[in-house]
Amino acid sequence: MATKGLARWRGGGAAGVLLGVLLLALLNTENVRPADEESKAAALPADLARIPSDTYILVSGRVADLWNSDMNKSVRQKFAKEMDEGLREFEKKFGLPLNQVERFTLAVMNVRGSAEPLLFLGTIKAYDRGKVIATGKKGKEEKYKGQTFYVKEKDWAVYLLGERALVFGAPSEIRGLIDGPTKSDGNLVAALRLAAGKHSAVYAFNVKAFNDEVGERLPGEAEPFKSLLQALYGTLMLDLGAETRAEVKLTFASEKDAAAAVKPARTGLDLARGGLERGVEELSKQKEMSKFVELLKQVQESLKATQVEQEGKTLKASARLKVDVAAVGPVLVEAVQKVRASAARAQSTNNLKQIALAMQNYADTNRRLPPHATYDKNGKPLLSWRVLILPYIEQQNVYNQFHFNEPWDSEHNKKLLAKMPKIYASPEDEKTVKEHTTHYQGFFGKGAFFEGKQGLRFPAEFPDGTSNTFMIVEASKAVPWTKPEDLPYDPAKPLPKLGLSGSAEFLAAMCDGSVRRNSHKIAEKTLRLVIERNDGMPIPADF
Repeated sequence: MATKGLARWRGGGAAGVLLGVLLLALLNTENVRPADEESKAAALPADLARIPSDTYILVSGRVADLWNSDMNKSVRQKFAKEMDEGLREFEKKFGLPLNQVERFTLAVMNVRGSAEPLLFLGTIKAYDRGKVIATGKKGKEEKYKGQTFYVKEKDWAVYLLGERALVFGAPSEIRGLIDGPTKSDGNLVAALRLAAGKHSAVYAFNVKAFNDEVGERLPGEAEPFKSLLQALYGTLMLDLGAETRAEVKLTFASEKDAAAAVKPARTGLDLARGGLERGVEELSKQKEMSKFVELLKQVQESLKATQVEQEGKTLKASARLKVDVAAVGPVLVEAVQKVRASAARAQSTNNLKQIALAMQNYADTNRRLPPHATYDKNGKPLLSWRVLILPYIEQQNVYNQFHFNEPWDSEHNKKLLAKMPKIYASPEDEKTVKEHTTHYQGFFGKGAFFEGKQGLRFPAEFPDGTSNTFMIVEASKAVPWTKPEDLPYDPAKPLPKLGLSGSAEFLAAMCDGSVRRNSHKIAEKTLRLVIERNDGMPIPADF
């Protein structure tokens, strides 16, 4: 689905703060907004005019207002370092400063396969064309149907739409944009005109296009809401200043269709209220989210007064909320950071679970676990165990490309570093993707999970119990994923460092396949007992 393509727009720590600030930009402006009728009459600017009005999904927000607003001083002051890093990352990626961007719009033009979004940017003044093309890896000029765009990477290109408009995205999506003539009568015409106004943010969904594509394949649970899918399109408009205003509209082809959707729409609103209530209850358990929870409670109160009403062919629901945006700005940014950190921890946990399962499947097939490395006839280690388990993580094709009689950094094998499976990359350390390195390593040495040049019999050679023994852990130092390098273990020497930099814990996959979060406060003696698989000692209570 199209959501997979959104992953490329995610960032790391500094970019996470910048994302939070962009969210704030979407939700804040003190400018006077024109009425909807005025928006409809406005001519579309160059960036929005190039977006097909039959696009599936549209997310548009005004960036310029953020930089001119006193409401964001607290954010800039509190996150000065992260903001500076994020701004540098943005300029490095796009070739223009963020404060020159008037509006950004993400558009997904189809919902088939792994559709990538296109990012349309409208700038305040004419951008530096040469700098945009030359930023990062200099763009390779490509001619397509009389148009020119610049491919900067395999999945990253820029298409210049005018002196104040440009679009970034996958080359295939840009070709699709050039292929399809810009329609003026699609379902999202009204949304594009709203985006051209001064609204903080406009979200739109081409309901009819979605229903035509996947409506018949929806699960049975969606049956009570199918009348909502008869809508042509839906929009969400957000304005936030002295008073927050949110307005949702579903527009149908006829008043009859709209009337049939009133009851399920009200049911959906009730479900949203219930979901928000459960979310508040869950977040209330986390002390660090207390300020964000207070904000959500204000939203809850506003939703209680929200009603779904029919106005001709349209269903409408609006909510108003008075909130001090200057005060909640840092709260929103911190919430974004915490949610991203939590999601990264969950992804890393899942990575370790998949690796542990692959290890167990390898042992079931080969009657032994994989060895720490493959070796040549002289005993020199060649390739890591991470290569050996490739067939068990659905990477047989990559496995078949290795020369197993050559070391990991041979001329041939070194080219395969770039084919690192995603489960070896740490979601909390972006460099692991760029550098093809991994923090997921095992202990290698006397009594550890890896010992000797032959894989251990599993579980026979783990008498202390599989639930009491480390399999793979998060190491502090990342290593090339094909390199036969892990954590050396010697009962008489200091332990290697565990956990990512700045983290208060480290994750570890146990030999039974479970994944544990471990505090750095665990005693070294206890850690050694969990590293060693055959010491015969009970595990202390601090583990």
